[in-house]
Amino acid sequence: MAQQSPMRLKLLFVINPVSGGKKKADPETFIKNYFLERKEEVHFFLLDKPQDSLTDIIKKIRPDCVIAVGGDGTVKMVAEQLLKVDIPMAILPTGSANGMATELCIPADWEQVMALITGQHPSQVMDIDLIQVNGQVCIHLGDVGLNALLVKNFEQRGIRGKLGYALSSFKTLWQNKRLEVKIANKDMHLIRHAHMIVLANARMYGTGACINPDGDLTDGLFEVVILKRLSIAELLKMLFRHRPFDPTKIEILQASQVTISTRKRAHFQVDGEYLGKTKQVSASILPRVLKVIVPAPPEEER
Repeated sequence: MAQQSPMRLKLLFVINPVSGGKKKADPETFIKNYFLERKEEVHFFLLDKPQDSLTDIIKKIRPDCVIAVGGDGTVKMVAEQLLKVDIPMAILPTGSANGMATELCIPADWEQVMALITGQHPSQVMDIDLIQVNGQVCIHLGDVGLNALLVKNFEQRGIRGKLGYALSSFKTLWQNKRLEVKIANKDMHLIRHAHMIVLANARMYGTGACINPDGDLTDGLFEVVILKRLSIAELLKMLFRHRPFDPTKIEILQASQVTISTRKRAHFQVDGEYLGKTKQVSASILPRVLKVIVPAPPEEER
């Protein structure tokens, strides 16, 4: 880390062994080999093996950093454990979807991630916002409608990776219908017809599609993105991220709290986990509640 203590660093790696499917390298083996001749104290928590709860392990070990080794689901699970303790999280991305790692500019190269964690490369601890959505934590993106239906179809199809997303997308577009939605808080009361309503703490989905170009994880606000009309042009903008959206097709609002109500029950997901159908979603910002180790900005940006 940027300000490395002279004391021996104590690191806890929380590993999801099945994250991302079959890989050329096993993260547990890589981590053990990396620290063979180093002084850090390294511990492991494997999500596929019965053991004490992660909460109990963190209390027992008292690590200087907890590293989420997996995709967005693993990051979310670790983040939930660190909200009430003053311990930073790091991310070693190994999932099929690594949206939060991409958002935070975490390298895909595992050696570079290790260098950030151990202080060999310049790093900083960033305090980031989360969203509380229907009583649970959202680190990244949650939505009602089109994408939630895509997540459901993707999970049911069982084919991982880009092929699975592509096949699920065809089925989703065929099934998709517009929703009548009420969006309200103390400052606004709107009615919209939309294919999807996104609660965006971050900017990008794990696929790389940018749904919220001006998102900021540290501003104490989240965005409500309203996809009013499906448009190939707007979808291309999400993928290439170099032009503003057409406001007649995609509307973006900022809020610290909002309630979304639908006339009919609608598909709902948070951070890539399908949560069934609902008629109401309540969201509020949790400002700067999670510490994350990220690369330090270039000197000219400091």
